[in-house]
Amino acid sequence: MVKDPSIEIFMPAGIFERLDPHFAELSSTHLSKLLSRPGLDSRTRFLVLTGQYTVTGKHHPLEMTIEAAFDAGVRPAHLLEVILQSYVYTGPWVVATAGEVYLRVLARRPDIEDDLSARVDDGSTRSLEEERATWNEADRDDPRLAALLEKYGWRGISTGLRLRPRHHINLVATLDALDPDYLQTWLDAIYGGMYVRGVLDDRTRVICVVGNTLAAGEQHQSRRHMRSALRSGATPKELLEVIFQTTGLFGHTHLMPAAVDDLVRIVDEEGRLDELVAPDRIEEVRRIVAARAASRGGIAEIDLKTLEGKE
Repeated sequence: MVKDPSIEIFMPAGIFERLDPHFAELSSTHLSKLLSRPGLDSRTRFLVLTGQYTVTGKHHPLEMTIEAAFDAGVRPAHLLEVILQSYVYTGPWVVATAGEVYLRVLARRPDIEDDLSARVDDGSTRSLEEERATWNEADRDDPRLAALLEKYGWRGISTGLRLRPRHHINLVATLDALDPDYLQTWLDAIYGGMYVRGVLDDRTRVICVVGNTLAAGEQHQSRRHMRSALRSGATPKELLEVIFQTTGLFGHTHLMPAAVDDLVRIVDEEGRLDELVAPDRIEEVRRIVAARAASRGGIAEIDLKTLEGKE
């Protein structure tokens, strides 16, 4: 059983009490409530936190998170995989420094069984025909697909078609026109390599990527990965909880309400808005979110009475 994270790993120890006792109590209560919510199971929360502290370069809380995750029974290989997957969006040096933190914690924990040799999927059991059945029908029928599969191989392209239907083939076709050599390298390393290592299931891996992009303030990529996460088995409530966690630990900035609005619209397009909103309030939420999205260019708040008068 994975224990709930302790509030100590989310708070700068002692400094808030010395600065202002009222603020210390307020922030501690806020984070305690926020991070004990049931929207994410504790294992997933630890893994999301590991990725978020990795991509933002916050090494002290990363170290405390890894330590607490070990105490809670999270597998070392899963924590490491979250760090390694950050390579896709941060490059090698961020991963290397976070990896040093990981190894430092592991070295002082002889009680933790080293499972770093957990099997990475070599792809030998993958089947083109089985994966073809998971592709979007429009992708399967796309007249460009056969030539692209022949030219670049099916493994990287298939992974992208599964995770990002109707998006991946267009990006592949664009890069094919721009630079085929780069495209081959990219497909082999990312979609044919990193995204199919199999150490983490797709649901957990993509939830963590959503957390990473939100913590980094990368809204464009967070939207794409929210869609992929839903297709990989994540629930709308889990993704909403990742957004809430991010606002508490990395600040609201543009994430609130923009990221919430993004999630609402994505979930609505998937026909699953009733998993987030009571049926009698769906139209109200749609209306508010649509108006807020339309006004994103500079109006900070929406006057609902004014909005209603324009309908």
